[in-house]
Amino acid sequence: MPDQEKTAVGSQQELIIGQELKLADKLAVQRTVLAADRTMLAGVRTSMSFIGFGFTIFTILRYLQEHASVKLMRAQTPRNFGLLMLAAGTIPLFFMIVQYSRILKRMGKTEGVFGNPNFQMAGVILLLGIILLVSLVANIFLL
Repeated sequence: MPDQEKTAVGSQQELIIGQELKLADKLAVQRTVLAADRTMLAGVRTSMSFIGFGFTIFTILRYLQEHASVKLMRAQTPRNFGLLMLAAGTIPLFFMIVQYSRILKRMGKTEGVFGNPNFQMAGVILLLGIILLVSLVANIFLL
């Protein structure tokens, strides 16, 4: 019985997408897309905060460690905390991008990834996070 309901709902969605939508339905789709945009931008903002804080705290702790006359922390503490914060900003952003693209696809939006400014911004921040993560990991193996 639940399988029949799923197929009925799926075929009903296909019929709605194939038909000309009423104004109220068009506006509902637009509101859903705008809600997805807001969610995506909130995720980008949060990821930027985590990435920025992770890189900043790594730099500050490393500076304190190098210039302190007394040993304040373990040698790996700045690196570990920086990696944790960078990963906490970068990994969820990747999944946010995937979720956002699925929502847009489900809503019938066919614009390309490179034409959407939200994707562009998220991609740049994701690339920045990956570069910073790689640079910290490279420092792990160079030390």
